[in-house]
Amino acid sequence: MDLITVDADKCKKDGMCVAVCPSRALELAADGGPAVADAALCNACGHCVAVCPHGALVNSRVEAVDPDAPLQPASRDWPVPEAMDRLLRGRRSIRAYADKPVARQVMEELLDVARYAPTASNVQEIRWTATVDPKKVHELAALTAAWFAGNNSRAVFTRYAGLWEKGLDVYLRGAPALVVVHTDASIAFGPADCGIALTFFELAAVSRGLGTCWAGLLTYAAKGDPAVRQALGVPEGHTVHGGLMLGYPKFRYAAVPPRNPVAVRWL
Repeated sequence: MDLITVDADKCKKDGMCVAVCPSRALELAADGGPAVADAALCNACGHCVAVCPHGALVNSRVEAVDPDAPLQPASRDWPVPEAMDRLLRGRRSIRAYADKPVARQVMEELLDVARYAPTASNVQEIRWTATVDPKKVHELAALTAAWFAGNNSRAVFTRYAGLWEKGLDVYLRGAPALVVVHTDASIAFGPADCGIALTFFELAAVSRGLGTCWAGLLTYAAKGDPAVRQALGVPEGHTVHGGLMLGYPKFRYAAVPPRNPVAVRWL
């Protein structure tokens, strides 16, 4: 099957699809329309079909992702900078959650948004483990606590173990829901890809009134404890790169504390 199919009646020969192709799989033909330079270079990112305002181009690799899913119209109504800035600045790491479950439908919505996060070379190799069952989250916290109790001598972790024994969960903070991301260890930019995807997930969650906190201790334990990895369903050869606790905040924050000045070197 040809990589691209061009509708000659719709194509305006404006060169946009060629200009935005990140891998240079496309080139301009003699008539000014798009042509395939090297099909092997195409990574199915979809830029060529997304940029065309005339719907003149079909990319077989993009269509093959889901032949039954038509292209979605891009937004023409982005949030104004003031609203977006307030969201980004006002987001807090939530460690106290209301006694309110997170619906599976909401979790599915967030995962659906997060899958649109960019990945290096469009590999889209991120894998997720998710739960909206507070009991499952508590079980994972218990496994994390057990691993830290037996494998770390740092004073802070010893203190965490003492708090756990007193019934205080400092590992997953009693969150009602959790997501964890992992990739095959061979994915060169796996940590970056997963970090971006979690950030997409987090901001989508905050916009829905949810609160999140990065699950660093669980992530750390998952790198060293087979029991934690097994409980998360992480396959052999995969590396856990991060996770987020998730729930409805017990308290509402009234202010945004100051941050350190930007440390930047202009060139």
